[in-house]
Amino acid sequence: MAFGDAAGEQTGEERLEIARRYRERRRQELLGLARPAVADGEVVAAGEFSTVPTEAIAAIPGLGMLLLPIARRRSRRAGLSPKLMLALTADTVHALAVHAAGLRRDETAVEPAKSWPRDQVSAERAGRAFMRDKILLHVPGEPEPLTLFAPTLRTNPWSAEVVRLLGGEAPEPIDLTPP
Repeated sequence: MAFGDAAGEQTGEERLEIARRYRERRRQELLGLARPAVADGEVVAAGEFSTVPTEAIAAIPGLGMLLLPIARRRSRRAGLSPKLMLALTADTVHALAVHAAGLRRDETAVEPAKSWPRDQVSAERAGRAFMRDKILLHVPGEPEPLTLFAPTLRTNPWSAEVVRLLGGEAPEPIDLTPP
């Protein structure tokens, strides 16, 4: 039997529809997580980032797992959570700390960490760090840009949108329109 036949396999159009629904559902989830933590306006975009290149560090055989706690501690000294969300309103960029809500790992909570006037913040894509894209976030009051990591921007339209709205170059999301 071949793929896509009467055996119950999905067609290409069905897979595209599933991807479109997931993309929109995930966008709404991110916006929904950000809204309660942002008090100064409507959230127009939200994306997932981290301050630690977890995969790159963990990929170092033997030593990587020992270095992870040190990298996380360093990111906290910068005043940001290892996992964070950037949420944009018309006037402000909000960095929101992301953590597990309660004992269940599949539930997420966010809380305000830092914010900056949007017209004083810019982002730029600065290459790859193992399986993530490296983003430099230029914010007021910091002598050097904050280094953030995002799941690859090609398959992560939410973080790519945040980078683009902050003046950085990010690829357009994979086209999910029917052929």
